[in-house]
Amino acid sequence: MDYVIANQEPTKGAAPVSAGVGSMIRIPVPGTGGLAIELSPRGWKPKTGSTSSLFIQDLSGKRHLRLDLGFNKVSQVHEWHWNQKGTAANFGITNHTSVGVGEQILGRAAKVYKVAGRTLVVVGVAVDAYSIVTSTQPLRRSIQVVSGWAGAAAGCKVLGAGGAAAGTVAAPGVGSAVGGFLGCAIGGFIGYIAAERAVGHLYDWGQGALFTKVVPEPSASFQGGGGHSRGYGASGSW
Repeated sequence: MDYVIANQEPTKGAAPVSAGVGSMIRIPVPGTGGLAIELSPRGWKPKTGSTSSLFIQDLSGKRHLRLDLGFNKVSQVHEWHWNQKGTAANFGITNHTSVGVGEQILGRAAKVYKVAGRTLVVVGVAVDAYSIVTSTQPLRRSIQVVSGWAGAAAGCKVLGAGGAAAGTVAAPGVGSAVGGFLGCAIGGFIGYIAAERAVGHLYDWGQGALFTKVVPEPSASFQGGGGHSRGYGASGSW
């Protein structure tokens, strides 16, 4: 039977997990007072479901900028447009603002990514589970996988936030989302690989390290006696 040694694991889930993690994680938008990019609404939503596909919102969903496909009260047509509440100062986009081709593509892509992204994460989990089962050191590999996922989530948030900030400067709203998702994917991959490798090295060091008990040295003793100084003698121990 052929075995794969510990530092040559089979295909790992880094790529699919990092590509899909943005569909499940809040990507912060710096400087907006707690707004983050998401693909599902928070707070109240219609019984028939939301007609929006992209949300930049706070945890309650009360402050939001969302890309919606529906009837626009201003233009009086059914179209893609921005709806917002409490975010105009952050992005300069007023309520019921009609959008261009770029936002329309983003709106459709967000709908697809919401499903495809989560599918990619499931694929990544399956790949990593297989790598654990086939590893000769399943405990080591399990720790690597869990650490890799945590690293992917952290990297997604950090670089995603940076991308969102840069995108907001370039094109508020659409740029915020595109920059956030791209940064998340890059950060997720870097975070996964870095955490996985670091934990693998630590595990190997722990397995190979030998620890010895430190024995304290015996206390020093000095015997002295017989000295002459002005006719007096001295003796003692220290």
